Amino acid sequence: PVSAAHIMPIGSFIGATVPLGSETTVLPGGESVDDSRFVVRYFRKSKDGRLLFGGREVYAVNDPKDIHIHIRRQIAELYPELKDVEITHGWGGYVGITVPRKPFVREVMPNVISVGGYSGHGVMLSNFFGKLYAETVLGNRDRLKLIEDLKIPPFPGGRRFRAPLLFLALSWFALRDRI
Repeated sequence: PVSAAHIMPIGSFIGATVPLGSETTVLPGGESVDDSRFVVRYFRKSKDGRLLFGGREVYAVNDPKDIHIHIRRQIAELYPELKDVEITHGWGGYVGITVPRKPFVREVMPNVISVGGYSGHGVMLSNFFGKLYAETVLGNRDRLKLIEDLKIPPFPGGRRFRAPLLFLALSWFALRDRI
């Protein structure tokens, strides 16, 4: 209940291509990439040479039926030579976001910390917050206090209108990415 007004779910989806082969010029050095768009695209090659490409955000409760098509379209924007590449796998799930896209952290009762809203950065940040929780339980509350003081506003619109307002706002930012 403490975090419900501050964290909203959005869908995040990724696809994997067939192995591209050694002749491809896509990420020849094994780089991992994410861009600076509001709807972030992130990608890297797997050990077997597949391009793993994510960036399909969904702001509704229904999973998209077009993960493969959408991922292929995004790949083709960056790598036109891959416009017809076969997408063999597509999957996704939901991540929690906050208005400023920073985690929401509160101690809701002694030694019980609510953390969420990693905004797509949970793999890295959850390790940090696990350490923070351990420090807090062991009596060192210094870093927890600093993070709790960060202002994470609730989503506007209250319980009834926050989901439609989130959809409109995020759709606007996604459109702005394309212009």
